[in-house]
Amino acid sequence: MTQSSKFVANSVEQILLGLARGLRDAQAVLDDLPPTDAFGRPQPGYHLPYLDFNIKATVQAQLDAAEASSGMSVLPGTLRKARPIPQLQLALPNPKKAPSEASGNTELISTFSGRLVSVPPSNALPVLRLAARSLVKKPAKPREQQLLVTLSNSAGQLISDAAVELNLDIDASLALSEAAGANGLTAEQLRSGLQLGSRLLLTDQQGSASCDLTLAAGLPASSQLVLLVSSGATLTQLILTT
Repeated sequence: MTQSSKFVANSVEQILLGLARGLRDAQAVLDDLPPTDAFGRPQPGYHLPYLDFNIKATVQAQLDAAEASSGMSVLPGTLRKARPIPQLQLALPNPKKAPSEASGNTELISTFSGRLVSVPPSNALPVLRLAARSLVKKPAKPREQQLLVTLSNSAGQLISDAAVELNLDIDASLALSEAAGANGLTAEQLRSGLQLGSRLLLTDQQGSASCDLTLAAGLPASSQLVLLVSSGATLTQLILTT
């Protein structure tokens, strides 16, 4: 690919990327509009479904009589070529002819048109929502708790027979615990300090799953344990505090 062809290709690429970013940014601004007005009345929302575009690109090659004797063709700007651009099939004058006959220019005009279509998250399908919370089973034993998980989607449907995985985020737990004042806490203490009834749960017909969890007595006060609760690509986290 010649330098002029690369210049045109890169220019078109930058224009398309700029249009896509502009469409995304415009939709983000529309998404930030408040759902209600100052009186609490609902306001309409807006969505940009697509953007049609039409791009006109012009490439011009010029050969002056003064340049004919040197065998060089002159392109716009500082771009110079010793022969016509083969990819664009520009029919330049023959520099071997007389200087008066060698002057001329060739122009190629191309038009690009298309449509950028915005795709909602999950291809417009309902988005999964995962909620997790813990309850103390007995007030006298605050470290013995029950984990409750609910899986649904943005359409309000409860998701049954879905696997839910539980994992402990060691790095986040250490950072939060240190910030909370639980100094000297180690990764091994965290691993042994959280006891789960099961690390893999299955939601029932109500989209719920539960298991028992215990925070070991060896964990120092103010320890923060970050429990990652995931179902497929959907992830949430629950912070357990001693």
